[in-house]
Amino acid sequence: MEYIEFLKNKKKLKTSIGIDVDIHMMNDVLFPFQKACVQRALQVGRFALFEACGLGKTLQQLEWAHHVVMNTGGNVLILAPLGVTVQTRDDEAPLLRYEVTLCRSQEDVRSGINITNYEMLDKFNTDEFIGVVLDESSILKNFTGATRLKLTNAFANTKYKLCCTATPAPNDLMELLNHADFLGVMSTAKALATYFINDMKTGEWRLKGHATKEFYRWCCTWSVNVDSPSDLGFDGSSYALPKLNERVEVLEVDQIDEDFKDGFFREVKTSATGFNEEKRNTAEARARKCAEFVQLYQSEQFIIWCDLNDEADLLMKLIPEAVEVRGSDKPSVKEQAAQDFKHENIRVLISKPKIFGYGMNFQKCHNVLFCGLTYSYENYYQALRRIYRFGQTNEVNCWVILGSTELHIMDTINRKRKQQEELKNQMDLSLREIQMLMIENSEEVKEVMEAIPCIPEFI
Repeated sequence: MEYIEFLKNKKKLKTSIGIDVDIHMMNDVLFPFQKACVQRALQVGRFALFEACGLGKTLQQLEWAHHVVMNTGGNVLILAPLGVTVQTRDDEAPLLRYEVTLCRSQEDVRSGINITNYEMLDKFNTDEFIGVVLDESSILKNFTGATRLKLTNAFANTKYKLCCTATPAPNDLMELLNHADFLGVMSTAKALATYFINDMKTGEWRLKGHATKEFYRWCCTWSVNVDSPSDLGFDGSSYALPKLNERVEVLEVDQIDEDFKDGFFREVKTSATGFNEEKRNTAEARARKCAEFVQLYQSEQFIIWCDLNDEADLLMKLIPEAVEVRGSDKPSVKEQAAQDFKHENIRVLISKPKIFGYGMNFQKCHNVLFCGLTYSYENYYQALRRIYRFGQTNEVNCWVILGSTELHIMDTINRKRKQQEELKNQMDLSLREIQMLMIENSEEVKEVMEAIPCIPEFI
């Protein structure tokens, strides 16, 4: 392999501060590919698991944290979205026979593995932890730059770091760079200078043509990008997803402006910042259509995603049995609602993607309604993946309810989805070969790892 030979000829720099754990010492609950990923993450010390929804990232991060604790005697803090904290402690950790402490502040911390939600970060002394896990680490991209910088600074001196999130879109490479920056692999500024060029026409950064292969191979030194276990040479037959039935229900909207006697057409705003006005014009019709589906399938669970409080209010009026969770609710209310829906004590759950759209395992439900959309493909993808994920045993029904004046939003979502699929298919096949060598931890790769010019500058 030319790339392997290239690295062998590089001057050796720094070595990893990772932990070597025999694969046979991994918890038997984990599948072989999960054990291999955890072993690799421990060996490197600061690592990212970019894995498709349902591949068991939570189990892997718990196993990683367990071995960090056992080998160092220090404590590990897991940061997760609200609701995922209870799910991790009560549903995932018991599978591995591990104990996880749910904390609201530093005073709650106990020896071993601790978990809290991101909003509580200010109440912890991060220097007290030997390791940190960012669950749903796409927060490094989704949150404001100030919040990302806050996380990076808070754990700048943390020796062991693990990031876990769904496979990032290949057309959103800044997410990868922000992860590398948080892990301490390479600063975002240095990575941009090394692999990217600024397009003067668009003002955006794009990969240098000659650096594309090296960039993705560099990513393999500190992360794995997995859609299926087969990407790493393991059997992926058990991870085939059931059929997804996606349907767009279009509701005709009258565009005549009644304020004008001559019957002028009102202006339909299509900008990302001005489309909420149009969404309010169609909210009631969309809510009624959602209620029709819920009534049609009376014995089945539904999760309904909306984006505005006005939409949620209308849905609750039309579906009295539903439970709504919104941002202003107390953390305990959100956590309880998530658990109740997961355990089928709630038939219809209404919420927003930014509240429950990331990290939750709702695959016992197989019906999802989008009461409208925003321009965010990631929000749509993540919200759908709460139920359409590995472990889902039924066909999944997904209805997107839009007014006829909002079809441009669906067009944008489909364009972004197609772009992601095309770019992902174009990724060099040698990326898979490099990942498989890294996971196998062959002698060849052991030599190479010491020569990689971007090994984290460990403290």
